Amino acid sequence: MSELDKAMEAFSAALDKLEGALAGREVQAEARSELENQIASLKEDRARLAEELDIAHADVRRLDGLNARASAEIDATLKDIDRLLA
Repeated sequence: MSELDKAMEAFSAALDKLEGALAGREVQAEARSELENQIASLKEDRARLAEELDIAHADVRRLDGLNARASAEIDATLKDIDRLLA
């Protein structure tokens, strides 16, 4: 095998190695892009869930207020009935 053949073989091997490394970087870049998309999606979901939680908390406060008013009205009605029966 001549020196030129050896050099061409080494050059070809180096090119193959370089192509493999570039393909690996491309895979890494695609994986990173996919992860970034997933993170963005998770952030959107978190924001939506936080908004829904805020609405649910407001509903709970409103229902607590209605419950307190209903309890007070029931108590007043029971006292009126006790007075009428006495």
